[in-house]
Amino acid sequence: MIDPTLDDDFDADERGDSSPPCSYRAALAEATPFRLRLILRELGHEPGRRTSGLADELADRLDEPGVVAGLLADLSPVERQGLGLFALSETAAWPAVAFGETLRGLGLDQQQAIERPMALGLIVPMPPAADPEDRLWPLDPERVGGMRLVAHPAVLETARMDEPEGEGPPVLDEPARLVRESDGLEAVLRLAALWQLADTSPLKRTRQGGLYKRDRQRLDEDPALAGPIADVLHPPEDHVSLWLSLGRSIGLLIDEPESDRIVAAPASIWAEHGVHLPQMIAARWLGGVDLTDGGDDPGSNLALRPVALLWLASLEEGAWARLDELAAWLSGRMRPPNPPEPSGKAERRRGRSADETPSGDPMTEVLRSTLLGPAYLLGLVRVGEAGPSRTPAVQLTDRGRYVLGLGPPPPPPPRIEQFLFVQPNFEIVAYRQGLNPALIGRLSRFARWSQLGSALTLRLNSDAIDRGLASGLSVDQIRDWLTRHGVRPLPDGVAGAIASWAGRRDRLTYYASATLIEFSSAEDLEVALADWAEGTAPPPVRVADRVLLVEDEGAIPFRRFQLAGARDYRKPPESCVEVGSDGISLSADPARGDLFIEAELSRFADPMPGDGSETTLRRRYIVSPESLKRASHEGLTLTGLSQWYSHRTGAPMPPVIRWLASIVGFEGAQPAEVVRAGRPLIVRTERSEVLDGLLQHPETRPLFGDRLGPTAAIVRSGDPDRLQQVLAKLGVSLAVE
Repeated sequence: MIDPTLDDDFDADERGDSSPPCSYRAALAEATPFRLRLILRELGHEPGRRTSGLADELADRLDEPGVVAGLLADLSPVERQGLGLFALSETAAWPAVAFGETLRGLGLDQQQAIERPMALGLIVPMPPAADPEDRLWPLDPERVGGMRLVAHPAVLETARMDEPEGEGPPVLDEPARLVRESDGLEAVLRLAALWQLADTSPLKRTRQGGLYKRDRQRLDEDPALAGPIADVLHPPEDHVSLWLSLGRSIGLLIDEPESDRIVAAPASIWAEHGVHLPQMIAARWLGGVDLTDGGDDPGSNLALRPVALLWLASLEEGAWARLDELAAWLSGRMRPPNPPEPSGKAERRRGRSADETPSGDPMTEVLRSTLLGPAYLLGLVRVGEAGPSRTPAVQLTDRGRYVLGLGPPPPPPPRIEQFLFVQPNFEIVAYRQGLNPALIGRLSRFARWSQLGSALTLRLNSDAIDRGLASGLSVDQIRDWLTRHGVRPLPDGVAGAIASWAGRRDRLTYYASATLIEFSSAEDLEVALADWAEGTAPPPVRVADRVLLVEDEGAIPFRRFQLAGARDYRKPPESCVEVGSDGISLSADPARGDLFIEAELSRFADPMPGDGSETTLRRRYIVSPESLKRASHEGLTLTGLSQWYSHRTGAPMPPVIRWLASIVGFEGAQPAEVVRAGRPLIVRTERSEVLDGLLQHPETRPLFGDRLGPTAAIVRSGDPDRLQQVLAKLGVSLAVE
């Protein structure tokens, strides 16, 4: 299995690009014109010698109603059996090597199974063979490694699998003992927890299709998703990756177009597909979606899944097969699989039971992990013990036959109406015996899964209730549902909390689009409301003292207003503030501004009194140490303030603001320095040469400080006596004014 986890600072060159999506038309687009002409002729169309438009013409021909069904009816049983693998797994693309191993394991001739379907265009290799006249079979890694066989979409809807013909694997002489069969709900429960995590915060995928480390860590640390599986015989090595692959393949998680996010599907998916989720999950698992995420061909590791189950389906009703004998029998029909190499983390999580020792045989090891792991969890097989050695024995269940398309739907379990314990601490205990996929979906919409085991626990909180209300449920529906399925009456505190949480949501009003009108004063707004013409459009809504919200822009009487400016809030903010020459006064330009500017300015500045803003939209503000203290207490930093000046004024922050920020101890500002004052003694000379000499002579140079000009300099000590003594020694007089 490819680990879909990458560090945040991954190197794209360390991993190859993930395999592109395989669609039938994309596969046809890569086929050579020579090959496309052969297929069209086989279908009774003469394409001539042209080379353009052949792929679309072929796809359009097969898309016509009944064409693919008619072609399938004329195929032999072996050819239909090969195409049935696509329908069985509900997967349009199969790795070529795994497809060939599946045919080999079922006792089907590879050439007979794919030659005619490829000639009719029902199967297209992707990428195509280098030489269009080369035959693909045998489907060995040396010949078709990295290739996928892509079927026409109608094949998935029309083709069906049959039980394999011929002598099957050996069966037990007596029934197995200590039989165990799972309820088949584990995958649905785990995917429900995964769906909630993605709904709370979308996951982010890398360019290779995996998850960033922080998102994968969030999944690994969730107790409901990553916690130990209660009823399991051979835990998957990395079941979080398994659930993630299955969730994306069945549509519970959606790769957001033109984005790197993986988001949760709408809650309606539980109502539309909840009943069919177990079958959908099992079909995607049979197609090896967890093995092919990285683009590699899993070969026999994938082929074992349908091969083992189909041969179990061929046994007489009630017959059992020992796992080791089944593995030995399959070893004579197909290549041995590659045993998984578990990571240390997976080994520590899974561990090994006392009676589970490695057999040393790759076929037995992989078959054990396949049938006693996911196949058992999905309810496809039941497991017992055979003989004194207590060797595992397996048997196909009714659900397994139904997933393979060989039997009717399994009978539903006995219905238990009351299976919930709703406790006053907002925790819900649910018993698995009363659940089914549809009920799991309903619970997932308004309660948060917290632990999955023999008994399931959920929690009610405001976020979960908000999710339920957003999905279309009402408060009464949620409370009635909990009451109907609860063993005890719904606690009053829980019922009241649900209503309270819903009330908070009801106080919020969502507008898909609206126009905001800002007036210069509250009085002007009142005048506008009084003169607003009544009509069919919704009336304006007052959202502030000077702001109206209008849903229908066409209802605004623009002729009665004098517009100072317009703003499209879908665009980035503009520079709309002017800084005064003093550096501390600010003026917002209404023609370029927006409704956020006042809130931004009020964080670190105060309205300037008497600025005449009552009659104009141009607002003036002034920055003071008190206003900066307020901003600092609210968490504004010097970096944030500097960025605001850059974005909103188009110029750097004035030095006076930086100085005031240092005075009030702004975060990120240097401490304010002490300002010193004094009375300097200045020496002036008539010529610059005289001052040059004074500043260079060794006895007078130490007595001077900064030079103020060509003929002026400051005496360092401020006392003329020392300078007068030195100059007298040199024969120069000093006149002190």
